[in-house]
Amino acid sequence: DNQVAVAHAGAIHPLVQLLRDEAPSVREEAAAALGNLVFFNDETNSGNQAAIAKAGAVPFLAELLKDPKAQVTAAGALRNLAAQNVANQDSICREALESLVHLVAEGNPKAQMEAAGAIHNLAAGNSKSQQLIVEAGALEPLVALLNEEDPPMQICGRLESFMPRLMGASI
Repeated sequence: DNQVAVAHAGAIHPLVQLLRDEAPSVREEAAAALGNLVFFNDETNSGNQAAIAKAGAVPFLAELLKDPKAQVTAAGALRNLAAQNVANQDSICREALESLVHLVAEGNPKAQMEAAGAIHNLAAGNSKSQQLIVEAGALEPLVALLNEEDPPMQICGRLESFMPRLMGASI
């Protein structure tokens, strides 16, 4: 498995350091590489998820959510890090939830889709995250996405699968 080989070769720490590079394109590519080390061909690599989080990537990815050139890629990497990983879900909620909610509300369509996907993965099987998502004000912008004239089908599928859980958390 190439993901494991890349991680075992020691690439995770240098990639995390590149998230702080002066060049926006380098930061974006590092975020993309980290996201790809976690998720490929519908499979999540939980060992790489843990290693990337342990290397300190989450706060740097959260900061990249504020960079218009890197926010889509950063949200995608956070989406992958949050998939089926409670420890990462908790960390991402602390570090990045506010920015993810802002992207859902104000981002371009690609940023909205990636941020909604990240919020979906944060909510999956984690009632604590579900409550934090509601408290962060995510329901209104998520519902607004569903009410758009022509919402992307990927967003609709993600939102419809977890909105009932969030609605239950808000009661």
